[in-house]
Amino acid sequence: GSGTGAGEGHEGYVTRKHEWDSTTKKASNRSWDKVYMAAKAGRISFYKDQKGYKSNPELTFRGEPSYDLQNAAIEIASDYTKKKHVLRVKLANGALFLLQAHDDTEMSQWVTSLKAQSDSTA
Repeated sequence: GSGTGAGEGHEGYVTRKHEWDSTTKKASNRSWDKVYMAAKAGRISFYKDQKGYKSNPELTFRGEPSYDLQNAAIEIASDYTKKKHVLRVKLANGALFLLQAHDDTEMSQWVTSLKAQSDSTA
């Protein structure tokens, strides 16, 4: 598909590690979880699976809020050596996520898509 704008959004399965809740507070659960991630309208939300997202978009993974991508820093976590295909998302409030994609192509797509979302002034 060509011509996908920032408004289109991006979704798919990732393996996620929630490192920080904010600049001062470490996340309580820092294990790797397979989640379904949806990025649209400048926000990311996490779900248990795709079916749950489609049928019940307000029912998020562990009841988490959706996260604002405005002014977030998104980069390939090249210094993270324990896993491959990992990108790092640092939100404006200091929350930090590591997201492992299925492969390098997918990782690049997430980076591009999330960067587009974080720049959107919608």
